[in-house]
Amino acid sequence: FILSDGNRFQNIWRLWSMKESAYKIISRADGMVRFNPKDFCCFTTNATKGYVVFDNKVIPTVSQSTEKFIQTTAFLEQRYISEVFQFLNADSNLQNQQSNQKAVTAYALWMNLSQETLAIIKNDNGVPHFYSNGRLLAAQLSLTHHGHFGALAIAV
Repeated sequence: FILSDGNRFQNIWRLWSMKESAYKIISRADGMVRFNPKDFCCFTTNATKGYVVFDNKVIPTVSQSTEKFIQTTAFLEQRYISEVFQFLNADSNLQNQQSNQKAVTAYALWMNLSQETLAIIKNDNGVPHFYSNGRLLAAQLSLTHHGHFGALAIAV
């Protein structure tokens, strides 16, 4: 796959993005931090779709690539949203605030909730979760960033 179409650099980063996205799902499910990238096998099925196999689990992925970024969403359920956005500032604290605000806005719109009732709080492993009026919500949230871009994925 890496050498298949003359886009070697982009193909390598797509595979890496697929692996990282699936890693977040697996780590969230069992609460374990791993350092075993070779245990994640990535396969592409077309220009955007693929899947990752880990420990006999098949995790579908959807990737988008531009000249400025490659982003992959891995998912177990079909009901999810994802979004890529450009940061307004290079300061990491402001980027975190912008990421959280984007996630709160997206989730509130999707679920028809008031943004004022929502908060994002990370657990002891650094995994972000939605709370509404102090109550943990079932939605799964993933936030990522690199350079000038951030992305979110929310599954319910």
